[in-house]
Amino acid sequence: MHLSGTVVPMATPTDGSDRSVDAEALRAFTRTLVEGGVHGLFPGSSIGEFPSLTTTQNRQIVQTVADAAGDDATVLAGCCDTNVDDILANVEAAADAGADAGVVVSPYYLGTTQDGLDRFFRAVADDSPLPLLLYNIPQLTGNELGVDLVTSLSDHDRIVGLKDTSGNLTYHHRVVEATPAEFAVFQGATELATASLDAGADGLIAGPANVFPEALAELYEAHQRGEFGAVRRLMQTVVLPVVSATSDLPTAAAVKHLVAVGGLDIGDPLPPLPHLTDDERAALTACYRDVAATLDEQVVEQ
Repeated sequence: MHLSGTVVPMATPTDGSDRSVDAEALRAFTRTLVEGGVHGLFPGSSIGEFPSLTTTQNRQIVQTVADAAGDDATVLAGCCDTNVDDILANVEAAADAGADAGVVVSPYYLGTTQDGLDRFFRAVADDSPLPLLLYNIPQLTGNELGVDLVTSLSDHDRIVGLKDTSGNLTYHHRVVEATPAEFAVFQGATELATASLDAGADGLIAGPANVFPEALAELYEAHQRGEFGAVRRLMQTVVLPVVSATSDLPTAAAVKHLVAVGGLDIGDPLPPLPHLTDDERAALTACYRDVAATLDEQVVEQ
């Protein structure tokens, strides 16, 4: 298992007529991402609409992705819930499916303290059959994983990393500095990709990689090679345009449309997300075409 590189928080192909998972499209989507060179896959993510899917559907997604990926990419399975026993059941199902690690978000709806969060994550980790990544996204959960808490939890044998989507670069840098070198820290706010990699992050869990996997994988690889001009170019021509185009929209809905423009229809967003308006779809389509054309020009120039 390689906990580094560009990981895709995968959108989930669905059939809008009955809100079912489109397993065939999911398998094809998985292979498209793997063949695009990404280093890891994160089914059951926020972009994957995990709260809108049943437990059975979320487990089906992990199973399908793990089967389709084989040994070609690390699979970080979303195992999110607010109940310790349900999370453990999800982790066990992910382990049976062949996932490499589980991702557990901080609990939501009920406000708690850092001590309460410590109790929660240790209860999960103590009985987990898989290594776990913590998931910090306080703007959606209402519960932030403080730096001191992450540092303390990093000592647990089964807690091996963090996905940080706080958008707070200072926090991100402090976590990188405070945790052991083997503790993997991923940036989930792709607009901070360069700054986070410069600060020592191990990789990116990047929504735009659903749409342009080759470019996002190359961004990480170019940074590893010290080709910072290439990194800047990919940030300017891919990451920032896509992040800007999707920032005021429900992310899952926007990503699904962009993937469809790229040639693979993965369905409409599930309730409670809205359908995009015609103007929103047109703006996203224009963004996709502009980015794709720029990438094609860069390939020709090379």
